[in-house]
Amino acid sequence: MKKKLLPSIRSTTDLARQLGLSRWTVSRALNGHDGINPQTAERVRAAARASNFEPNVFGVGLRSGKMNWVGVGLPDLVDYFLTDKLSRLQRAVQDLGMRVDFQILEQTPAGERLLIERFTAMRCAGIVLIASQLQPDDPALRRLAESGVRLVRIDPLRPGLPFDVSTDRSHAMETALNHFHQLGHRKIAIAGVDERSGYGQQRLEGIERACQKLGWEIPSDLCFLLGDAEDDFQLGTLLGEKFLALPRGKFTAILTLNDRIALGMLQILKKNGCRIPRDVSLIGYDDSDFAPYIDPPLSTIDPGVDELITLATGLLVSNAEGLERHTVKPRLIERGSTADVPDIHSSRD
Repeated sequence: MKKKLLPSIRSTTDLARQLGLSRWTVSRALNGHDGINPQTAERVRAAARASNFEPNVFGVGLRSGKMNWVGVGLPDLVDYFLTDKLSRLQRAVQDLGMRVDFQILEQTPAGERLLIERFTAMRCAGIVLIASQLQPDDPALRRLAESGVRLVRIDPLRPGLPFDVSTDRSHAMETALNHFHQLGHRKIAIAGVDERSGYGQQRLEGIERACQKLGWEIPSDLCFLLGDAEDDFQLGTLLGEKFLALPRGKFTAILTLNDRIALGMLQILKKNGCRIPRDVSLIGYDDSDFAPYIDPPLSTIDPGVDELITLATGLLVSNAEGLERHTVKPRLIERGSTADVPDIHSSRD
């Protein structure tokens, strides 16, 4: 007959006593460590669930010298469009048996250094920084490495550390422009991309490289549309109006900084009688949830968030050293907003 669990289990010692196991075995099973028989580990977790027991994260941290959680430093949530990344990051870290402490950092190097000190003082087992501004040789990063706390940076603005994970935005721009070229487009408007944006320089490098390969010249073949607005949807409307002011029919395709700008442009262009994709093809960036459902469905760049987060969380627990920086290559999602250039504009090679 199975031994009935006590109605209230307050510690791993209580749970171990009820299951007839060592506290070491129970602790490792609850924290997802290797070296435990899978059946035993599942038996421990099932017993913990049945008893509504969770180990005391502070007690674990005091005994080991590190808390069983990961500190995550975030930049501005709106500007960096982080909702999808954060939800996936939280699930992935929890799957490792760890907890997450999200903190929005002051977007200055000094603010980032302060957050690193705070996470270190909290004895975090690991730190994740999103859109880090610090140079790879910053003293704060060197001290953190010496402390033994694993640092993983997702999409750092100044990459160069062994555990940096980045989306290859340069490759994304090349992919989009190559797609336009294959459809026969030779005059392209670039909306919202400039060196002032967080990853603008990376995107510009990809645009320039694509132009060299395709034989395009700036500004005769590529027109940059820029402006300022309270949010990206308003910016899209503003840039759409600027596009409408260009010589009619000269530019037959638009590549935007993100899907929100693309949606703002799409709406104002349609309102003014511009048919998409018959008159103008349009590509966004982010593969937002709304992209397949607008009219027409938006062609966009999928930045590979799943792969990015999988790499980042894997590096948090990896024993490897001296790894090269990891990059994720985005891919084009072709939908209804792109098509062959109209015959009157075609100049295929």
